[in-house]
Amino acid sequence: MTKILSIISSKEKDKISLGINFSVRQQQAGHDVRVLFFGPSEVAVASDEELGKLVGDSFKDGKPSACIFVAQNAKIEDKLGEKINLVKAGEYITKSIDDGYTPISF
Repeated sequence: MTKILSIISSKEKDKISLGINFSVRQQQAGHDVRVLFFGPSEVAVASDEELGKLVGDSFKDGKPSACIFVAQNAKIEDKLGEKINLVKAGEYITKSIDDGYTPISF
């Protein structure tokens, strides 16, 4: 089984949507996919209702993750915490790679 770590960091709505849709399709195909929102994408998801709904609707079997430090600095912890697990991104990325996940960024 393929292990994928989708790192979504773009602030552009179309790239964020692409990363989400790619990740969902790969999960539906039976692959093991982890999703991490990082940096500007976190702010975009927290502030754009349509993106927030897409995240909530797309990951019903498990929440994606986002960097807790970015969320704290942008003061969006509460908004993100409803739909996304807040983690230390550096540790999350390193652990995922150690666990055999291949990172792909959007």
